[in-house]
Amino acid sequence: MFANKYKLNINNFNTGSTEQYITIPIGTQFQIVDNSELIDRVFVATEVENSINKILDYDRVRYMPLTQNDELVSEITYDLSLLDSNNIYTSFYGGIGFQYDDVKFRKNAFSNSFLRLGIYDTDDPMTQNLVGYTTLYSRLRTVDLESGTTTTIAGLPKPINQIPINFTVENPIINKRGFSEGFHIYYYKDSLNIGESKYLYIKANFNNAKTGKSVNLMVKNAPQTVSNLVHELYTRIIITRTTTGYYYKFDETYQGNTTTPNITNNITIDGNSVTVKLYQVAAL
Repeated sequence: MFANKYKLNINNFNTGSTEQYITIPIGTQFQIVDNSELIDRVFVATEVENSINKILDYDRVRYMPLTQNDELVSEITYDLSLLDSNNIYTSFYGGIGFQYDDVKFRKNAFSNSFLRLGIYDTDDPMTQNLVGYTTLYSRLRTVDLESGTTTTIAGLPKPINQIPINFTVENPIINKRGFSEGFHIYYYKDSLNIGESKYLYIKANFNNAKTGKSVNLMVKNAPQTVSNLVHELYTRIIITRTTTGYYYKFDETYQGNTTTPNITNNITIDGNSVTVKLYQVAAL
């Protein structure tokens, strides 16, 4: 704190009939002092609060898939079409380098190949955040096995060119013996209030343990320009919260409007079954 200093000389005192007095000038300049409390309360406390990350509730809940008619989905199939050695789309393991013994004996080349589904909060690659992912490994289903005839043995895999590259997940409530990993979506519990909805975006890639290659997937079956390709990598889902629980639906209108001629959609809903078609990325 600063203050003006004055030196008093008793000889300069004025005298009156009964007392002595001194004239002290009153200045018009002043300075505010003792701002420490104001600084601590308004500036320091505010900046400390701004510098600390907000407390977030990372507790997640399970979202159940629904059809467009709000019925529970029984199964979801991710059906892949990948480019073969001739750069032509194929939907069977035989077209991407697998041999029959790879499947028959469940070799690592087959059992360690997988489909990775990443879930993002937006389809903008510059601002998106990964909020979850699911890994689906290659496996044989009952439909991939021989039923047994005079020329086939029941239980053996079908010919390699007849085994499709697809990954099916089933509702564990309906089919307790089915494969349910990846059937549900898990997202933050407090992200939605009752009656609210939000978009999430699924981006997929296939990892081929036979060739050691990982390829990105898109939702169109024709080569795309680089400028359009970034928007063709995602399948959109709509998550909602109601008074009865948490649910999600596949958005049929996001990639390819089904009401527009000559534009197909990569999502097909047949009864309570959902099929999502995915294609290896091809750019012009």
